[in-house]
Amino acid sequence: MARQKGASDELVEALQDRGGGAAIERLEPGWRAALEYAAVMHRSGHEVSDQLYRRLRAAWDEGQIVEITLVIGMTEYFNRFNDALRVEPTK
Repeated sequence: MARQKGASDELVEALQDRGGGAAIERLEPGWRAALEYAAVMHRSGHEVSDQLYRRLRAAWDEGQIVEITLVIGMTEYFNRFNDALRVEPTK
C-alpha cells in the first residue's frame, strides 16, 4: 500500500528493516516521530513519553494524532487477530 501512495522502494525496504535507516532519516521530523510512535505503541501505549508526544504535537494537530493513533491501534488489532487465527495475509 505504501508504494501505491507514492513511497519509494528504498523507504518501503527501510520500513521493513531490510534497507537500513537512511530513507527514514530523510523523512520530515513529523513522519519520523509518527514512526517512532508506532514502534512504541507496538510495545505498549504506556511507554509513550512526554518528549515523544511533544515531537508529535510539533508536527501534527490533535485530530491528526488521534487519527495516527487509530490507524496504529487498528493495525495492531488486525495483526493480532489474524496471527491468533493463523490467517494468511493476502497479496
